[in-house]
Amino acid sequence: MLKGRQNNDILTVDQIVNEDDWVPNSERFRCHVCTRNFNTIRRRHHCRMCGEVVCGNCTLKKLAQIPQRPTLQEVRVCMSCILNHANKQANPMHHQGAAPAQIQRGGQRGSIQSTRTDTHSHTGETIRYSNRESNMDRLDSPPENSVGERAHFTRSDQGDNVVDYPLDYSWGYAWPKPPVLPDEVDRLAVLRSFDVLDTPTEDVFDIICDLASNALKCPISAVSLIDEDRQWFKASVGLAQTEIPRNVSFCAHTIISKEPMVVLDTLQDKRFMKNPLVTGGAGIRFYAGSPICTPSGHVIGTVFVFDNQPRTSCDLATLEKLSNVAMKNLEDRKNGTAPLPPLNKQQQPPSTSTPAPPPPPPGAIVSVAPSDLNTQDLVVQGPAGNGPGD
Repeated sequence: MLKGRQNNDILTVDQIVNEDDWVPNSERFRCHVCTRNFNTIRRRHHCRMCGEVVCGNCTLKKLAQIPQRPTLQEVRVCMSCILNHANKQANPMHHQGAAPAQIQRGGQRGSIQSTRTDTHSHTGETIRYSNRESNMDRLDSPPENSVGERAHFTRSDQGDNVVDYPLDYSWGYAWPKPPVLPDEVDRLAVLRSFDVLDTPTEDVFDIICDLASNALKCPISAVSLIDEDRQWFKASVGLAQTEIPRNVSFCAHTIISKEPMVVLDTLQDKRFMKNPLVTGGAGIRFYAGSPICTPSGHVIGTVFVFDNQPRTSCDLATLEKLSNVAMKNLEDRKNGTAPLPPLNKQQQPPSTSTPAPPPPPPGAIVSVAPSDLNTQDLVVQGPAGNGPGD
């Protein structure tokens, strides 16, 4: 199992906190990362790198050198320490089996050359998952052996594609309107209380994107916030825009629930099969998103990935952990440090956002060309044939 693993994948003795220095369980009633309360289901665990008390869903397992143990031991490490550890490495994107050389940061423009394969027949499914624990080789964790800890799903595990909320096509476009959220006014107020919209990039959110891309082997990922009429990207990999209209956003559907959502094949999902992000130059075929949920219960954004190839399976657990970490860092940013100021007009690059499509006349059926929404500029990933989705 250890063959081929890099030395920096293994925690050394000096990186492990002595048990005497752990934070006592009695001092923590909620997870240090996701801030959710502990209960009989969400149990306490200690991060072996920082000693904090965290829930299992906010940890990964790594191999470590433990004093007075002759062999490497499997230990839990919280996602905050995983991010810090990745940030300290000289090349945090360099993992065996991934394709970091092709990943480009948001804000750069390019094109996508897609090589499609149709060797398998696919049926579309949208899948929502509850909290599950897992670990992912792409985050340099050893594989799980325990039953119930690996959240890997295939189409054979799922039933028919069922959308459990009404779809509204009354605006005349071929794809449905984004869902209307019952708590939208309060949700927007909570979002804006974080003072994060239109702020510059920050390393911790960039690392979250890198880890999401590697974990799910996708060329596109983002930490996004859903505003009133736009989806804004705090950080991204593989995207040219800093925002897209909420009217075409996949994540506008994800935020109606606190559970992650997966679309294994967008061409087989009635909500997205005619979406310009699917039919246009971006050619999105796979989506997975996990909501960023505040302690008050409002979903303000997502951590999501895209690929231009459909999938037959998906492991969502790491994406869910990363959305918890994103929320933790937004909270820390709000409560512990002064928010970074928005870019002023002199600092702000030329806008690459796309205006929302205007409402058509009542009863009209509109055919929207990809260029109408500038979706051909959405993706800046290199040739898909060299990407992690192949």
